[in-house]
Amino acid sequence: MAQLKTLLATAAALALVPALASAQQAPYEVLNGQVHIGDAISGLRVEFQSSHGSTTNNLSVGNTMSARAVEQSMNVDNSQILKGRVAATNVVTGGEARGVTQSAAVAHGNAAQVEGCCGTTDLTSEQIVHDGSTIQAGSAITVGSADYLVSGAQATANAFGGYTNHGYSDNAVTQVSGANVTAYSQVEACCNNGATTSNAIAAANSARWSGESATIFANVTQANRGAVAASSEVREKSATNVSSGASAGGNLAEIQNKWGYAQLSGEQDNAGAISSSSEVTLDIFNGFAMSGANSVGNSALLSNLGSDVSLFMDQNNRGDITASASLSASSATGGVGQVNASAVGNAMTAYSCASCGNESVLVEGRSTQYNSGNVTANVSFQGGNMGMISASGSAIGNSATFVAQRSQ
Repeated sequence: MAQLKTLLATAAALALVPALASAQQAPYEVLNGQVHIGDAISGLRVEFQSSHGSTTNNLSVGNTMSARAVEQSMNVDNSQILKGRVAATNVVTGGEARGVTQSAAVAHGNAAQVEGCCGTTDLTSEQIVHDGSTIQAGSAITVGSADYLVSGAQATANAFGGYTNHGYSDNAVTQVSGANVTAYSQVEACCNNGATTSNAIAAANSARWSGESATIFANVTQANRGAVAASSEVREKSATNVSSGASAGGNLAEIQNKWGYAQLSGEQDNAGAISSSSEVTLDIFNGFAMSGANSVGNSALLSNLGSDVSLFMDQNNRGDITASASLSASSATGGVGQVNASAVGNAMTAYSCASCGNESVLVEGRSTQYNSGNVTANVSFQGGNMGMISASGSAIGNSATFVAQRSQ
């Protein structure tokens, strides 16, 4: 009997070994090095006489990587270098366009995405786009009579995205761009009965994190030397519910988190010219007509729910920042017209809101902002009969906002 008990005890101990080994497993290792020298170009052309809906999607990337770990820790070391041209362009031409006619073009020089769940993520990432490179995304829709029209273009030299769920994330991201980055979206139609949307987004460097029940530390170094431009245009004779937007940025860093501490730190330096332009021209319209343009040299945004935040950022903008928005329209049915343009050299915001029993949260910030570039916002409205008109413009050298909000 004693011998049997000894054997059972030994068997039980051995049964625990794999479980213990699994619990103490070494972190998942990702070592990625990519160099692309040359062009990556994709063009799509769609032509039709009539359709009951069409979808045109186009993606061009110089270097791309993704890493994901579930219930396991992960160490990621990423290096991406690009020298050349990356372009994605769509051209959609038709007669009668019923249903939804959609076109989307996306171009990235370097793109990386890292996701972690229920573990620890340790990341080091460097993305470089050399001077003389070009990143371009373009979408154009030209039709006759239509229902719903949707056109979008997005171009980014360096793009990083991180997501953490129920875990801990420590990140060091460096992004350097000398590329000219351009995104344009165009819609031209005789008339539409549903809605028309056109959007163009262009950025040199973009680093974004989101999390839930997560602790996120992000240190960002971003530098841009190239020109960045975004333009959106809508032209129609008879229109219903029209929206046009253009957004351009030199360096963008952002954390959006819930139920965990978040810290964003680092430095942003922009020396490139940043411009956005939105133009809407309608003979007559029903519903609403909106045109908006937004340009920023450096932007840092930290938003949290239910926990503390810290923002430590140095921003230096040396490039000229321009935003232009125009609306030319008339509505005999009391339509609403809105046009706005915003240009900012340096912008940073740290915000946290207490919730679910937390009486208060802490928002900590140490920042410097220096702007030596010209900042210009242009707004133009020309109309006939209108129900309501809203026009606004803002040109700001430096803007810093820190908000801690108690639960209600």
